[in-house]
Amino acid sequence: MHTHLINHGGAIPMKLITVEEHYDTPRNIKAFNQYSTVKNNNPRQAQLAPDLVDFQRKVAYMDQNGIDLQVISDAGNSPQVLPDAYAVAEAHAQNETLAENISHYPTRFAGLATLPANLPEQAAQELEYAVTKLGLKGGIISGSVNGQFLDAPRFEPIFAAADRLGTTLYLHPGVITTAQKALLYESDAYSDFTATMMAGAMWGWHLEQGIQMLRLITAGLLEKYPHVKLASGHWGEMIPMFLERIDGFSSLTSQLPLKFSEYYKRQVYLSSSGMFTAPQMQLVLTEMGADHVMWSEDFPYVQAGTTTRTFLEQADLTPDQRAAIAHGTAETLFQLAPQH
Repeated sequence: MHTHLINHGGAIPMKLITVEEHYDTPRNIKAFNQYSTVKNNNPRQAQLAPDLVDFQRKVAYMDQNGIDLQVISDAGNSPQVLPDAYAVAEAHAQNETLAENISHYPTRFAGLATLPANLPEQAAQELEYAVTKLGLKGGIISGSVNGQFLDAPRFEPIFAAADRLGTTLYLHPGVITTAQKALLYESDAYSDFTATMMAGAMWGWHLEQGIQMLRLITAGLLEKYPHVKLASGHWGEMIPMFLERIDGFSSLTSQLPLKFSEYYKRQVYLSSSGMFTAPQMQLVLTEMGADHVMWSEDFPYVQAGTTTRTFLEQADLTPDQRAAIAHGTAETLFQLAPQH
């Protein structure tokens, strides 16, 4: 795979893979607007539609900003939140369209399957189909499912399928429940828009997704399924800062043979999700090592342009760390054949 920046001075340019990048389809946008009771709270969702839907636009952006490959997935208007009567068919259609788009640009994109998570048996079947028949590299689940976290026993078929396939589940934030928003974020002291942002991309999405991870590992899912791998964006959704704190209570709260952090460092992989911030990067590297860290921009919700590349090029990293974060970890986790 060639880089898309000018190679000054003969040095080998850094290959760059970003792993939390998003797409949509006209069919899904229509179904979401028509049937979903969970409304997207991104105020720019409509204007971002061309960058979500049009893969030629994606490639042009990648060429302009030195991104070799995106691992793309549906998050935002996911069929996951559709009523059960529509979720399976719409998730399947979304995955078929994703695979078709990837087939036109096989060296520029890899994909994660949308899963109808509220119907776990069908979600497990869709994950297996997407990985074995469509060539997708795992699945994505956005937030809790109808307010229920994934440690509930009914969701176990999804983890069993991922474990059997040895594949990755990307745990992405989702829109939190109305009740959570009212209790935790609404206030007479500031606007409802501010509360919506606090409940979403500013804080609430990340807190809820951190709780998701805390519950999954504490419930023993990674002990029972040692071959499933979990990906977590936004520098780990607050968990890495508290690993030692969580471990400190493990002897009181857990009968599992390993500490929380041991499962986390064994089976969880983190990405930046457009949070190009040095303190968080150094914390995560200290806790996890570069072989569990990847790069991501969160396109098109974040469009950092050349910063997506230059931040990583200029970060205080060893050459081996930089190579792992830029492409090596993603190639291993998502079974992407290294290309030159």
